[in-house]
Amino acid sequence: MVYINRIISLVALCLFSLSIFSDNHASNADTVIEKENNGLLYIGLGSADDSEIVGEEPWSVGFIFRDENNFYGLDIAGEGVKINQARDYNDGTYYVESTEQATSFNLIAGIKVSGNSNLRTDLGLLIGIIEQSEECPSSYSGYNCYYSSYYENRSDVEYTFNYGLALHATYDRVTFGIRATGESTQIIFGFNF
Repeated sequence: MVYINRIISLVALCLFSLSIFSDNHASNADTVIEKENNGLLYIGLGSADDSEIVGEEPWSVGFIFRDENNFYGLDIAGEGVKINQARDYNDGTYYVESTEQATSFNLIAGIKVSGNSNLRTDLGLLIGIIEQSEECPSSYSGYNCYYSSYYENRSDVEYTFNYGLALHATYDRVTFGIRATGESTQIIFGFNF
């Protein structure tokens, strides 16, 4: 019992000393001007339920600008399934030609949950659009789409709404977090500049 009291006393003395040192250090830190890292460039990799269908894992790339209490930015991701439809040249009916990974274009905005410029946690909302399907008339020559000036030589892509959340923690110049949408869940890793 005597040893436990001595250990508790030593721990209390150490904590008291650290608190006095940190109070003195904090008063001197007011004169130091810190350069904040307002930009964040990140990449994300993860998994999805439909990754077996498209044969690729979800990914994302984003840029975020942060101020003292908020952040906002852009995000491009390969997630979800895009259905490639072709229209029969003769009777005009559509059929599924193939599936591939869809691309989403998103805006991201949120607030600082806690922390300061060196250690910070942010929570945000992600909204945007994602490719749902692509269609074009099939070519009778074996090409993917029929080449015609009537279709302006491009396929018609349909988009749908994309949504999600992002939570990330920043320490100094490195950021780790999670990005979850209706299509995928990803771990994000980024550098602050």
